Amino acid sequence: MPLLAGPDALQELPRALAEAQFEGRLWLVADERAMQLHGTRLRHVLSDVSLLCISGQEADKTLEQVSRVWDWLVEQGAQRRDAVIAFGGGVVCDLVGFVAATYLRGVALVNVPTTLLAQVDASVGGKTGVNHARGKNLIGAFYQPLCVVADTQLLATLPAREFAAGMAEVAKMAMILDSELFERLEELAPTLEASHADDLAPLVARSIELKAAVVERDERESGERMLLNYGHTVGHALEAVSGYGTLLHGEAVAIGMRAAAQIACDVGILNQADAARQAALLRDLRLPQAAQAAREQIIDRLAVDKKRAGSRQRWILAERVGAATIRNDVPADVVQRAVRAITSA
Repeated sequence: MPLLAGPDALQELPRALAEAQFEGRLWLVADERAMQLHGTRLRHVLSDVSLLCISGQEADKTLEQVSRVWDWLVEQGAQRRDAVIAFGGGVVCDLVGFVAATYLRGVALVNVPTTLLAQVDASVGGKTGVNHARGKNLIGAFYQPLCVVADTQLLATLPAREFAAGMAEVAKMAMILDSELFERLEELAPTLEASHADDLAPLVARSIELKAAVVERDERESGERMLLNYGHTVGHALEAVSGYGTLLHGEAVAIGMRAAAQIACDVGILNQADAARQAALLRDLRLPQAAQAAREQIIDRLAVDKKRAGSRQRWILAERVGAATIRNDVPADVVQRAVRAITSA
């Protein structure tokens, strides 16, 4: 699977498709806002492509919108030899990926993510799907893309808060898998901005490489891939308790990383110096380290977390900068102390 990352990655898409010996038609499903911002550049690269614009809002990540895309593909005569291109953020990548997995029992998928979070997370790994009235991402499939194009020039239009939230996932990857990436982030973080396409290129490329390698070894999240949930145990609980949308996903993950670091220190597998380095990096990336949330509600939410191992909570904990492990023996009082540390209510 070609992974193209850099300030001119979009220009390389036709070559990547040719090298993959793709000869079908291209069907572009794009976020409305992304097309307003970047449509001219995309059309310059892909002149012969059919377009459907959809909403990139979380509230529209539904089977109804999937049906709309299915209907369009059927009406236009899309065939199994063709490819669907997802152009937008994480919602679009998730939804269009599910469309590709299910239309004609599977057509090729090309992900062109336009947000930092989507570039380093949603577009890579093969998790596709939509929400259900009873929960997020309950309907979906594992489906790997033919190609991922992470063009860092596309990030220049991101609001500062959304950019910072995306950087939380890069910091997460560095903390659990790559000490050299972590050190590079420490150097760049104080002045890094969404418009710094050249500085971002190697950070995005390395994050994608790290995740892709883990996914290749453990696609279905039965072992090593669970490490990628670092910061997400408390993070998901915070999102649910705060109300989805109050905290951006990356903000919740950053707070969850702080909680995980405190737990790791308390159980004796992470030293305080490395925990302090993580905290300093997240501050330099302009990410929150605490939230207004009810502690007891977070504790209750953790009790029904889908990542539990039987009756025990499964925790992803850093052992040092660049390495992590999975533990299911964390005492309840240690978890409660960590939750108190990251809440102000």
